[in-house]
This record gives sequence, structure tokens and C-alpha cells, in this order.
Amino acid sequence: MTRANRLPLDDPKRCNDAGLTLIETLVVLVIVGVMASVIGLSVSRGNRSVATIEREATLLSVRLERASNSALVNGTPAGFIWDADGYGFLNFQDGAWATHPDGVLGVPHRLDQGVVLTVDGRRQGQYLMRPDMLPSEKEPETGQFVAMQVAVTGASDAVVFRFNGVSATRFDSADLRQP
Repeated sequence: MTRANRLPLDDPKRCNDAGLTLIETLVVLVIVGVMASVIGLSVSRGNRSVATIEREATLLSVRLERASNSALVNGTPAGFIWDADGYGFLNFQDGAWATHPDGVLGVPHRLDQGVVLTVDGRRQGQYLMRPDMLPSEKEPETGQFVAMQVAVTGASDAVVFRFNGVSATRFDSADLRQP
């Protein structure tokens, strides 16, 4: 074959308008795939935040009920302590506060990044769970026991519940103004 009769595929030098090779096409597809996954992860982060808040609120409400039941069964008070990093439970034994003997309650729980825990509007504090299962705080004016109000919040959502010394009851934020 003479040079004039050769096909463009046989030419070692490609023409500028010959198109893309398979390798170039695959590289572009890999780049598009990586970008799509990065965008997908960043967009779905809000949904994960809601799930994280739900999970943290459920864990806390169940653990409060478990500590309350432990106080009732053992006949000794249990303590709930919290701060900006997380929360834990204590038990009153031999005249002093000690790590709670229940394995789940004895290990301090660290909150996930971006989750904020407030109890009665405070970011840190302590709460006594009495063996008689009554709330540990009273309304100053009436002397009535009041439930502890717990809020687990994040950037996009919040879960609020009341703990009355026995059980945790979730409620909507529209009910926040009501006792």
C-alpha cells in the first residue's frame, strides 16, 4: 500500500479530528464517577444528620429508662450527668457515687459530631433518678414534681422528649411551651 492508499487507522500519527481513544474515554468516565460520588455524599449528609439525631435521642431515652429501672430494683439512686461531649450514669453505692454497675450504663457515651444535648435548657449538669421513681426536681411555685425536658439537636433537626423519672415521652416542638 502506498501512503496515499493507507487507511487513517494505519497511520502512526493520528489526525487531529480522529476522536477519543478508549483510554481517554475511560479516564473521563472515572473522573465523572468520582465527582458524582463526592456530590452524592455531600448532598445526603443532611439525611444522615437526621438519622444520627434520631439514634442519639433513642439511645438516651432507653438508657434513662434503664437507669430508672435499676434505681427501683436496687433501691439506690442513679445519677445522670451530661456535658458538651456526652453523658454517663452513676450509681450510689456504699455512701458514694460510683460508675454504674450495668455494663451499658457504666460506659460514658460520647455524642456524635454536631449533636448537642440540652436538659432543661442546660448544656451540662446532673440529674438524680430516685428509687421511688419520682422526678428529682420540683416546680418552685407549686411544689409539684416536673419532668426533665431533653433536647437532642443537630444542624437540621431536633428530637425533644420528657423524662418523668419512669419513662421518656417524645413530643413535637409545637408542644415546647406546654408543661
